[in-house]
Order: sequence, then C-alpha cells, then structure tokens
Amino acid sequence: MHAQERVADRYELTYPIGHGGMGEVWAGFDEKLDRPVAIKFLRKLAVPDSDRDTAVDRFIREARVTARLDHPGVPSVHDVGHHGDDLYIVMQLVPGVLLSDLIAERGWLAVPWAAAIGTQICSVLAVAHAASLVHRDLKPQNVMVTPSGAVKVLDFGVAALLGPDVPRLTATGHTLGTPTYMAPEQALNSAVGPRTDLYALGCVLFELLTGKPPYRADNPLGMLHRHLNDPVPSVQEHRAGVPDVLVHLLVRLLAKDPQHRPESAAEVYETLAPFGAVDAEKAADAAPTVADGQRVDPTMPYRYPFGPLPPRSPLPPTRVDIVRPRAAAEIVEPPSLDQLAEVEDRAWELAEEERFTQAAELLESVLQPISGGHAARQPRILELRLNLANLYVLAGAFRQALPEFQRLVVDLAKRPVPDEELIWQCRQQAASCQAELGEATEALRELRALLAEEQQVMRPDSPELFPLRQQIAMLIAGLGDVPEARHQLEGLRRDIGALHGSGSAPAVEIQALLNHLHRLGEETPGSTGRTSSGATQRER
Repeated sequence: MHAQERVADRYELTYPIGHGGMGEVWAGFDEKLDRPVAIKFLRKLAVPDSDRDTAVDRFIREARVTARLDHPGVPSVHDVGHHGDDLYIVMQLVPGVLLSDLIAERGWLAVPWAAAIGTQICSVLAVAHAASLVHRDLKPQNVMVTPSGAVKVLDFGVAALLGPDVPRLTATGHTLGTPTYMAPEQALNSAVGPRTDLYALGCVLFELLTGKPPYRADNPLGMLHRHLNDPVPSVQEHRAGVPDVLVHLLVRLLAKDPQHRPESAAEVYETLAPFGAVDAEKAADAAPTVADGQRVDPTMPYRYPFGPLPPRSPLPPTRVDIVRPRAAAEIVEPPSLDQLAEVEDRAWELAEEERFTQAAELLESVLQPISGGHAARQPRILELRLNLANLYVLAGAFRQALPEFQRLVVDLAKRPVPDEELIWQCRQQAASCQAELGEATEALRELRALLAEEQQVMRPDSPELFPLRQQIAMLIAGLGDVPEARHQLEGLRRDIGALHGSGSAPAVEIQALLNHLHRLGEETPGSTGRTSSGATQRER
C-alpha cells in the first residue's frame, strides 16, 4: 500500500495509521461522499485455497452484522470489499489514543479511569452479544479513547474470520487472536461465546490496573499454556488500594471455566459503573416526557452513560418460548398461498444478493400472523419457517435462529408422518447455534446424542459423520478435557486416513489440530500440570 493509491475507484489512501500481523490500517478519503475514513486491509490468510471462499463469505457476513450495531462505542462501518488479494473494511475515522499507548505512557491507571473504560467496553459488548456477535480479539490495541473520553471498540468481526466450518489455524499452527488476552477455550480452538470476550476484558482490566497483562511468557505457545494452566493472578500482588469488589470481579472474569465467569457483560457493567463515577450527577426530578408517541428522557445519558443496556439476564431467549396470544386488535388475516409464493420469491432474490437480513425480515413479516397452532404446522408454512431459520444463520443472527430451529423440531415431530431426517438436521443446526453462542455444554450434549443416534443406523466410521465428530472433539477441548479431545481426533484421523489416505487434506487438517492440542499440553518450566479443579500448582 502507498499514499494516493486508490481503492474501489472511490477511496484514496492518505497516510498509514498502523499495521499488525493480519494487515494494516490507512487513513483515507471517500471521494464520493467527501469525508475522511479509515481503511483496514486484511492480508490473504494462510488457509487452504479450498477454504478461502468460505472464510471470505463468513467475514463479509460478520462485517454486515457489525455494520448493524447501533452503538456510539462502535465505529460506523461504511463498506467492505476486495483489493487485490486483500480484504478491506472502510469505517469511521476516529480521533484519539489507543488504550495500549495510554498504558505505555502512564503505566497503571487510576481506579475510576480503569472502571470507566471497562464500563464503556461492557456497554459495547452487551449490545454486540445480544446481536449474536462475539469480538474474539479484545485487547488494548483494539480500544481507542477519544478526546471527549468516549471509548471506541475497534475490529469487530475481524478475528472471527474463521468460524467452526473453517479451521481456526494458520499455516504455522497458531490460533487466530492475540495470545496475551486469549481465553482457554479459544486457545484450544473450541467454540467461543460472549464469555470469551469477558475473559479478554478481564485481561485488559488487569493491565489497566497494574500496567502489565496477567500472564507473561517468552513465546505465544508459552502464553497460551499459562492461560490454560497457571493460577489466576491477584491484582493485590501488583498494586495496593484496588477495591475488593474489583479484585473479586477480576478473579471471576479470568476463570478458566467459562461457566465460572459472570453471566453477561451487562452484569460486569453494573459492577464497574459505580467505580467510574468521579462526580455523581443528580437525577432529573421530572418524569419522562412523551414525544411522537415515544417516551424520552434527556437525562438518561447522564445517569446511564452508554446505556441503558439489554437485560442483564437472560439475553434474548435461546430456548423455545411460550407463544403469547395476540390481542384482538393485533389479529390479522393469514396470507394467501399466492402471497406466500410472492414473498418467498422476493426473499430468494435478496438471498442471492447476500442480503440475508432483509430476506429474513421479509419472511418474518409474512409469517408473523401465523404465530402457532395447527396453521404453523402446515407443510407450506413449515418450509418457510425452515427457510427463515437458515436465513438467520446466513445473517449471523444465531440468537434468533436457535429458538426457531427448536420450535421446528417440536412442530415437525407433531406431523402425522414426521420427517426424521429433517428433524435431525434442525436439531444439529440448533446445537451449532448454541456452540456459536458459547453454550458449549448444551451444544455438546445434543451433538453427542445426534451422533449416537446416527451410529445406530450407519457404520461408526461413516464419512457422513466426520464433520460431526470433529465438531464434538473441539467442543470437548474447549470445555477443558484436552486428553479426551485428542483421543477423539486420533480416532477420526485414522478413519479419514483409511478412507482418503493419510496425506489427504482432511487428514492433514485433523493432524494440524492434534499438533496444536499437543503443543498446548506440553508443560513449560515452573508448572506441574492441571489439578482436578482446573488450576495448576507451582513449585514454591
């Protein structure tokens, strides 16, 4: 890249802002809309050519999800595309200083500063997680503080370029992400979810309060090993005067087991917010006013900076919910078959243009009057509901897809002649959505049940079961049972080798995963391995 280079015949590069392992960032100018922009280029990833198209498609989908995040703590995304072999994102050019530079300049920060920064990050994460989007690479280099004190979280979706359908390993066997801030389940290449971001937030808060990250190592592999096996460090060993509430919060955020971390970013927000208030603002006495039929409160931004948040718990439902009866005024006539056909044709046109969210909204509008009962189980309606659930997946809206697949399983089973294969597929899709949402235990339980059912009707080493077996093994690794995950992958490698040869691409992929798990399991100096509680013991 060089100054004055043109991208997409629209953006002119002006000067470089920064660069890293995955690419570089340039300031630029949007000639069409006459405004400055930031352009981030992502270098061609070292993945097999057969996987690149899938990886690129996933990246573009996640960039679209990011673009829909309506939050002041997320820079606006304007455009995405290709430039030569590189992908690029065009976004809002944000003035300010990177959090990493602030730490380097000041060392540790005052508790109110650290808490205020953490609170604003939590606000962003809560909204993103409610939209089924996980950052996966939260670190001080991806957080900016503007001159007004506002915090911007950068690079949503960039580190999520590879998903569960594409290996998360580079050619050198490294996991995507930044080892210094990487949760144990992410280091194991397992499914990640909202609590993976909370672990990274814990690492960032630890560094804000002490001037140093929680773990140090001489190389990336050693760093990953420490995240997996070393005891959780205490802030109090590095700095006195940190409130006990924050000390306890960091211990929970840095828990090895995701289930032991806080339930949500909204919960962490509520804990941090009081410590970030240097001068408390008086709440307005007046009740909220009404304008254009909407309740508005001008004092809300002062009383709840970057809030209010989505509900602390639970997030939007991830299980079959109860369909509430509509009020009489809300009842509308169900659409005719001709209307259904017209809407479906338009939805497929939008899907072919990769406008998945718009296509899903169109199907939602026609299915909304058919909220339940016998009508929702008609073959034509079931077909449209299945299309809607699949569109949610394509749009990256896993929190919306999951309950839809779960309801389909129930309704398909009530048919006079249930389609067992379609029911199985919906169950598998629901479990995959759970894995994407970080509900690894529930996903693993369901996927194991599906595998056992299939192995009763086909050979255990059938190639149709290879992807499911790999998904199960990586979920097992993410839940901390690395020896069992390696055992599962070794059996899968043998079966793939017997069918395709040990040098085939699928066998090489499994071997790369095994090598990665083996390296992470090797002991480093000063550690004697994991105890039954998941911690390690150091020789004193």
